[in-house]
Amino acid sequence: MLFLNLWILLAFIPLYIIYTKHIKHIESGSTKTLFFSLLFMVLAIAQPVLKNTLQKQKFHSQEFIIALDASYSMQADDLKPSRYIVAKKAIKKLLSSHPKDRFTLFVFTSNALLISPPTTDTSLSILALDSINPEYILTKSTNLKHLFQTVSKLSMKRKKLIVFSDGGEEHVIQEMSELAKKNNITPYFVATATQKGAALKKSKHFIKDAHSALVISKINPALKELAKLSHGRYYELNSLDIMQQLSKDITQKTTIQTAIQVSTYKELYYLPLIIALILFFLAITKFGVILLFIGIMLVLPQKAEASFLDFHHLSKAKKFVQTKEYQKAIHEYKLITPSVQSYYNIASLYYKLGEYRDALQFYTQIQSTNPKIKQAIFYNMANCATKIKKYDRAKRFYRLSLAFSEDADALYNLQLLQKLHPKTPQNVVDMMPKEQTHKEAKEHQKTSKEKKNANNSSASSSSNQQSQESSHGGGSQKKKKRKSIKKSKTKNKSSNFKLGYKAYEKINKGYSDEKEPW
Repeated sequence: MLFLNLWILLAFIPLYIIYTKHIKHIESGSTKTLFFSLLFMVLAIAQPVLKNTLQKQKFHSQEFIIALDASYSMQADDLKPSRYIVAKKAIKKLLSSHPKDRFTLFVFTSNALLISPPTTDTSLSILALDSINPEYILTKSTNLKHLFQTVSKLSMKRKKLIVFSDGGEEHVIQEMSELAKKNNITPYFVATATQKGAALKKSKHFIKDAHSALVISKINPALKELAKLSHGRYYELNSLDIMQQLSKDITQKTTIQTAIQVSTYKELYYLPLIIALILFFLAITKFGVILLFIGIMLVLPQKAEASFLDFHHLSKAKKFVQTKEYQKAIHEYKLITPSVQSYYNIASLYYKLGEYRDALQFYTQIQSTNPKIKQAIFYNMANCATKIKKYDRAKRFYRLSLAFSEDADALYNLQLLQKLHPKTPQNVVDMMPKEQTHKEAKEHQKTSKEKKNANNSSASSSSNQQSQESSHGGGSQKKKKRKSIKKSKTKNKSSNFKLGYKAYEKINKGYSDEKEPW
């Protein structure tokens, strides 16, 4: 049972003080009856409700991809207070105007980082957007080509890409337009700057080029040309009103059918209200018994037994958990009205029984917009995937858990999996530059050869030093092999939705050779 107006229950504090100091010592039964009538009246105002079973609700929606430029030039102030902040406001307005559509969010500079997978949960997308702080992103330039390459690997048949950017420097417009046509990408460029532009600053000082001239950043005309070549649209973000036109352009008649779980509530306020009225009439009339009988007859036809049965099954389930009769506890939890807590308890008990596939099935059925709950669910799903030896899937779940909140256990387990099972998941490879992936593969092969020949090698001092480092790494790896993945548990840490530093590393990989990206 829940209370929609929980704060009303604070009125019980002064009522309790009045009762102990005055009402308790009065011998008159009618006065006490009136007082308890008042208590039930307050309970009715608090509006108790009973949560019903989750129901599937189908509706038609469309899919969109939003990419936000986080390069250094987006900090220019020709759009007040800055281009980046204005772009965020525009994205939030766009998300709010399409509550039933699915959005995928990227932030990009030289590389592209997925910050929110496809979802109809607008609040979750906004939380992901607010969690990015461009001050912590080391790369400063813009690479639209890499963004197009990343988007082309998504599974959507038709990709509507909405890009908020000031343009950067692009010299491969023809190649990008062909890439867009080949992969069914329809770009909608929102030029987040002005034609006049603004001088860029660094540490409150204007940036100058090699000729001591001020560096001015303004709209790159290549955006308009690229939109034309790839059969897209072009807009200039002079005001947030342009989002209305963009919203009309991206909305079409062709939609996809989406189903979501919807929670509904049954009002129970009438129960304490009826009791309050009965007590009131008992106190002021002589026909109290007759009125009490009538009140009971009014209450009995209502199906109020659901909440009582929930408490009964919950009590039995807790007793079975204490005696470690987990199968019986699971049976009792399944009889309770489905909720986030009941599904979570069932999944946790399946995990204790070693039935990890069943546990994973129930974890995936939990629907919640609470970042704290989502973080705990992804962490436990990762543990289940590890137990059934689905290591690539486990790594992905650990990364999703870390995206919601920094967690030492999840980070340790992820690092341990990467060392024991170093195969890189395909979705991570797609997010990384191909040149870097090949480089890392060569370095891995080189390290493997050095480990095999460490005992027979008579190389120079630099080679010996590398062998020692390899041996040291191997030793620590053996120690970590003895440690098991930590057990499933409920997370009670801060629910602040922030990306950890590991997530920021992804967007900065492989671009340490940038020179004057603005």
